[in-house]
Amino acid sequence: MENLTHSLTGVMLSRAGLNQLCPRATLLLVICSNIPDADSVTALLGSVAYLDYHRHLTHALVMVPLMTLLPVLFVRWLERGKPFPWMMAMLVGMVGTMAHIGMDAWNSYGVRLLLPFSGEWFGMDAVMVVDIWMLFVLGMALAAPWLSRLVGSEIGAKQTSSGRGWAIFALLFLMAWSGGRWILHERAVETLAARRYGGQEPLRVAAWPTAFNPFRWTGYVSTEDAWLLHDVRLGLPFDPEAGTSYYKPTDGARINAAKRTPEARGFLRFSQYPVWRMVPVTEPEGGVAVEGVDVRFGTPEEGRFQVRVVLDQNLQVVSSQFAYGMLKR
Repeated sequence: MENLTHSLTGVMLSRAGLNQLCPRATLLLVICSNIPDADSVTALLGSVAYLDYHRHLTHALVMVPLMTLLPVLFVRWLERGKPFPWMMAMLVGMVGTMAHIGMDAWNSYGVRLLLPFSGEWFGMDAVMVVDIWMLFVLGMALAAPWLSRLVGSEIGAKQTSSGRGWAIFALLFLMAWSGGRWILHERAVETLAARRYGGQEPLRVAAWPTAFNPFRWTGYVSTEDAWLLHDVRLGLPFDPEAGTSYYKPTDGARINAAKRTPEARGFLRFSQYPVWRMVPVTEPEGGVAVEGVDVRFGTPEEGRFQVRVVLDQNLQVVSSQFAYGMLKR
């Protein structure tokens, strides 16, 4: 999830009762709810380095105590000169850190929970990285106590609401929403897996959420000859022939030559659903551009999250680049 959702979740965890367990619990939970994204500093080393370390060790279970300790030390410094409940602060902070990792596992990026022992990705593909319904409910729960006090002051009523009820409601909504979307995700995957495409059985299927409608999904199918992207609308008839097809290149030598570049290797370490295509180029003569796109983030035409390697007619690399948006051609 993006950092505003993580921060608001930290506030809700505090208001739900954790603020009674240690000093400056709200600050601690907000920091811990964001601390795993400290890996963003690796973007200073370049886009490929960022790919390697994004959702890396900072999102692994083995690092949770250390990632929590740093914010706890900061809060302890703010509370210097006062008695400080170290153990309770660590437990409260770990709730925030674990909440971040768990929420990141809800979306299509996933997390590598078992690093450094295993690089396996874990993800539910249930919600988008920016989920407007989560943000709406969290924002409503954040503002509700203030609005209640404002209304109360206008009518002369005494208002003492701490927002705990709203916070608990928001946290329960997050769990119910992600769980419900995961159930719908499984239905979308089953819909895709139960069909044949161009007379071929699907080798791999996946589904990713769309922005507003929980019953609408982007479907992915890999067959022997092609990758297909479908608009899956649960509750409506599904036509397996209505998707967009991207035929798999047959020139394995060019694809393999492109995959050996540092940019492509970094792309493949992170990408879980790469779609490859080859495009002729004018320079050099007889050359070909091999382009790979992770279709979790957009179609090949949209040019998001892609690597591009230009090869000459002898399969020598002329240029290679990776970007999160449109590449220079």
